Amino acid sequence: MASKNEKQADKKSEKKPEKKPGQQPQTAKKPEKKPEKKAEKKADAAVAEVEAPKPKAVAEPRPPVDPRLKVLKKFHGKFLPKGPLRERLKQIMDRWNSGEDHGGVTHDELKTLLDDWRKTKLKRAKVLS
Repeated sequence: MASKNEKQADKKSEKKPEKKPGQQPQTAKKPEKKPEKKAEKKADAAVAEVEAPKPKAVAEPRPPVDPRLKVLKKFHGKFLPKGPLRERLKQIMDRWNSGEDHGGVTHDELKTLLDDWRKTKLKRAKVLS
């Protein structure tokens, strides 16, 4: 006669795997592969090899980014106080928007305006504190 532990072990081994919610039942059958499809694939691959491979289209390299844009972005959404700095910015922006060559606005011109604007901001911060 089998002991109690052996009976329990037999019962555990007989249990079916628990089905979790949302899980699909697993099937033991595998779909049969037809040899005809394999032959078709091989024939298609052979035809593809015979055809000349098409060269991949190479994208044109991007032109270098305009260094003036990096400085000009710092003025977007900013409000300069009344005075010579705002007037200079207005003149520069009028020239910038004039055409494709941006009216001859130089990087140095934008950089000096930015530096001057930062200096005035520092002076005001020192006066207020």
